[in-house]
Order: sequence, then structure tokens, then C-alpha cells
Amino acid sequence: MNEKRKIYSVTELNRAARFTLENGIGEVWVEGEISRLTKHSSGHWYFTLKDEKAAVSCAMFRQNNARISFAPKDGLKVRVFGQASLYEPRGNYQLIVRQMEEAGKGTRQEQFEKLKAKLAAEGLFDEEYKKPLPLLPQKIGVVTSPTGAAIRDIINVLTRRFPNLEILLAPVTVQGEGAAEKIAAAIEYLNAYNKNVGQASSLSEPSEDARYFTPFLPLEIAKRHLPHWEQEGVTYFVTFRLADALPKKKLEQWKSEREQWLKTHEEPYSSQEMEEYSELFSERINQWLDTGSGSCLLADQGNARIVEDAFHHFDGERYHLGSYIIMPNHIHVLITPTPGYTLPSILHSWKSFTANKINEQRGRSGPVWQDESYDHIVRSPEQLKFYTQYIQKNFEQSNGTALVHIDRLEACPTLERPIDVLIVGRGGGSLEDLWAFNEEIVARAIAASKIPIISAVGHEIDFTIADFVADLRAPTPSAAAELAVQVKTELETQITRLAARLGGSLQNQERVLRERLPGLRQTMVHALRNGLQRTQQKMDESALTLGHLLQSVVAERKQNLRRLEVQLRALGPLAVLDRGYSVTQTADGKVVRDAGKLKKGDLLHTRLAKGTVLSEVKEKET
Repeated sequence: MNEKRKIYSVTELNRAARFTLENGIGEVWVEGEISRLTKHSSGHWYFTLKDEKAAVSCAMFRQNNARISFAPKDGLKVRVFGQASLYEPRGNYQLIVRQMEEAGKGTRQEQFEKLKAKLAAEGLFDEEYKKPLPLLPQKIGVVTSPTGAAIRDIINVLTRRFPNLEILLAPVTVQGEGAAEKIAAAIEYLNAYNKNVGQASSLSEPSEDARYFTPFLPLEIAKRHLPHWEQEGVTYFVTFRLADALPKKKLEQWKSEREQWLKTHEEPYSSQEMEEYSELFSERINQWLDTGSGSCLLADQGNARIVEDAFHHFDGERYHLGSYIIMPNHIHVLITPTPGYTLPSILHSWKSFTANKINEQRGRSGPVWQDESYDHIVRSPEQLKFYTQYIQKNFEQSNGTALVHIDRLEACPTLERPIDVLIVGRGGGSLEDLWAFNEEIVARAIAASKIPIISAVGHEIDFTIADFVADLRAPTPSAAAELAVQVKTELETQITRLAARLGGSLQNQERVLRERLPGLRQTMVHALRNGLQRTQQKMDESALTLGHLLQSVVAERKQNLRRLEVQLRALGPLAVLDRGYSVTQTADGKVVRDAGKLKKGDLLHTRLAKGTVLSEVKEKET
């Protein structure tokens, strides 16, 4: 029997079986219970998914399991989405898992739609509750990861558009377990910051819910030239070192170790992790400096005095000098730049001036100072006290050999300026990556915020619950920064253009008025002349009317007077005389009523109706 047979190798058979599984079944959702979960050092997960009657091996690779927002464990019932396949080397049938969610909670999209409908019914998306953005914000708060691409994009855009804008970053984790709670707490914290502007003590210690954000902890950002380093009137704590104070190889070694540490530790860091970080890196650098390793040019009192003189040279003009200490190979100083001067320009002038002088004294050339300086804004009186005490402690540890000056600055103007607008968001990712911004706790924190919020989550095609609640939605973090502030140069150009238009308009108005001035003068003269004539005519008419009125009043008064005279005459003694009676008076004018009171020889005056008779008493009868 001559029969042709197809002979498969084991490899070919397994490959055919894999193709059959992948093409015949393809991608499916499967529900089951996790068993024998193994998290490999490579980051991949291997586990068994089982129900009452069967089990299937599963593999979930690192790029997919990084998006999981919960902690899977043996016995947990889950739903997974993946592709049926076969591991050819061993012929094992398996499921390659791409997504995973807890069973019984519904799909992410179902949760999204349910919460969206709930909040919409409550009115959280209504336009009437949307707060307008300020026209010219001076201070912008950002709630995002301090290490992601989003914060770099936001800083770059804001710096380019408005260089002297102040930025306050509340660093949070933006995905994974607990991220939503941290984002909500950050929004609440920055609102509390605004409420307590000017009351620094209330912000010196974070609340239990805000441990992720420590005002004393400076943020590690690659580019130190942030916009708020150029803010006027702010107090800074500045550290700068000699060029070879720390060997380059040591710095590179510690940098590599630090990067590895950051990869193996996730935010938010615990208190123990923060202590470990400080011990491994910050304290290690300080210990190196404290031992006097590396360059110690400033141990020479002549060099130290050059630096001290430079500090005092522009004090009160370019800045207000606070406490400082000049150690053998590094310097700490507290300063507040005056209006018109910024920290970078001050540092540049200090370093260039002192480097030239020190090199002259040494009789050599070359760099004296490190390029990088460590600049921290002093955000509260407590921090001012902390840094002053830190300088004092450094002096004590130097056994009194360092140059030190202790002077408490009073102002902490950073706290006096409230946050004008918040940007809340992160870069792009899967639905799982962005899920923290679909949580109810974040939505309600945004709705309760008194500060206007721009939501900047993911890419342009991504929509989250945060986008619907926020006062404004930006398609990307960069776009959020563009929406938050206008371009300073464009505003300046517009102001210049408007000023020119206003000046031209005023000049045209002046020219028109000058051209119309002669005519206006003639018109005014005619108007005044006509007015004067009308006034004179009215005065003449008034005088005539007043004359008639006076004549009438005088005639009436005369008539009244004559009537009163007649009445007076009728009632007076003269009227009696007309009827034949007379009045006799003594020489002193007294009326004689009793003849017995007269004596011989008295002179009498007797008044008649017409005339008076003089007589002398010869005798009398009583």
C-alpha cells in the first residue's frame, strides 16, 4: 500500500495548534477565580483561572498588568480579556490576558456610564456652576505626578507663555490603588491653602489626608529654572558649591543609585522610605561636604571674605540679605530679591564676581562654582525659622571656623498670593490608567473647589468624569497650560497697539478741536452777546415791574396812614378840645386836675382847640 503521509514535527504541530486557537477562538472575556498567582521578577504575572469544573493557565505581561488598579490575589474572582493561545515550547494551552477587572463590579465602561448619569442628575455638569477662568492669573496650582511628562509639558508651556508666573505643584500618584483619594486630597489641600493665605502656621504641618504633600520637601525637577524662581519679592534659601566640592564620578554613581531607588519605590513614599532616601543621598552628600572632602577654597579666610563682601555689596539695592554661612566648600544664604531683580541674575553676578577675585588671589584660572544651585522658596515663617536654625547648626558643627551671619528676614510674600486657577490631570493611557479621574471622590472634590479647575486628562480622544465636572476641559496637559494663561508678549504687543491707537485718537481729537476752535469762539461770542442782551432786557422789564410795584405799595401805605391818623385824632385829647373843652397844665407840664393843689402866683398854660392861654393864679376856689 503506497500511501502519502503528512509528517509533522512537534514544533509544527504546536504552531498549528496555536494558530487554530488564536484564529478559531480569538479574543474573549472569561470569568473565574485566580489561583497559584506568581509575580515574576521580570514584572510578568502567571496564574491559573478556574471555576468549579475546569482551569486554564494564564499569562499577563508587564505592560498590561501595570494598568491594574487593584491588587489581584489567590481566591479573587475576576473577569479577564485575552487571547486563547498555546505556548509552543511546552505545548501548554494558555490565555494571554490583556485586561483584568474584579468580577461583580461591572465593566469599567458600565461604571463610567452609571456614575456619569448619577452626577449629571445631581447637576454637577451644569453650565451654571462653571466658574470663569481669571484673565491674568498670577499663581497656578497643578495636581499631577511630579515625575510624569505632564508636569514637564505644563511647566514648559507656562514658562514660554508667561515667564514670571508662579507655579505651585501638589505631587500625587495619578494611577493605581489610592490615586483617586490622593488627587481629591490635593484639590482640597490647595483650596485650604487659598483659604489660609497669610496664615502660614495653619499650613506648616499637612493634615493626615495630605501626607503626600510636605511643604518642607523640595521637588526634584530636572530643570531648576522654574517660573517661580523668577518671582519678585520672594524669600529664597539658596545653596551653591565649589566646582570640585563633589567628585564627578561620585555624583554620577549616586545619581545612578538614586534612579534605581526611584524605580523600585512607588509614591507616596512612607516615612521610612523618606528616611532611607535622605540617608542614601541627601545625607551622604552632606557628610561628604562636612568632612571637607573635595575643594575647600573657602577654608581660606581671604576667599571667604571675598564671598562675604560680594553678599553685602548689593544688599538693600538688588536684594535683602538674611542669614548666611560660608563653609569650606559650600554656602547657604537666605535672600529676598527687590523689585526688578531675580534670583538667577543675582546668583550669576555673585558667582562671576567672586570667581574672578578668588582666581586672582590663587594666581590661577578655571571654574570655581558648580553650575547647579539648589534654590527653595521659603513658604512660611516656620520654614524661615527652620532654615535660619539650619544655618546656625551648620556653624556650630564647623566648630566656629565658618563665616556666619544670622539675620531673620520678616517677609514671606509667597503665602500672600492665592492660587488663581488649578490644572488637574495627567498624560495619556488606557482606560485603566486614567481611571482615578473617573472616581466619584475626585468628581466631588472638583465640584466643591472654590478655585476654577481645568481638567487635563490623557489625550484629545480621552474623556473622563473629571472633564465633565471641571470648569473647563483641556484635551491635553499642554493645552491646559495654554488655556490657563495668555502669551505675555502678545499681551504686551496688544497693549502697545492699543496705546498707540489711543494716542493717535487723542491727537486726532486735538487737531479737530483746534480746527474748530475759531468757530467755537465766534459761536461762544454770539451766544454770550445774545445772552447778555436777553439778560439786560429782562433786567429792564424787572426794574419797570418793580417800580410799579413800589408805587402801588407806597400809595397803599399812605392811605393806611391817613386812616390811622383820623382814628387817632378821634380817640386823642385834641378831639375833645374841638368840642369846647380845654386842658390846663402847670409850668412843668403837669395837667391840673385839683385846684386845691395850686398856690397863688403859679403860672398855668391852658390849651384850647385853637391856641394856648397863659395865666397866673391870683386866688382859687376849692
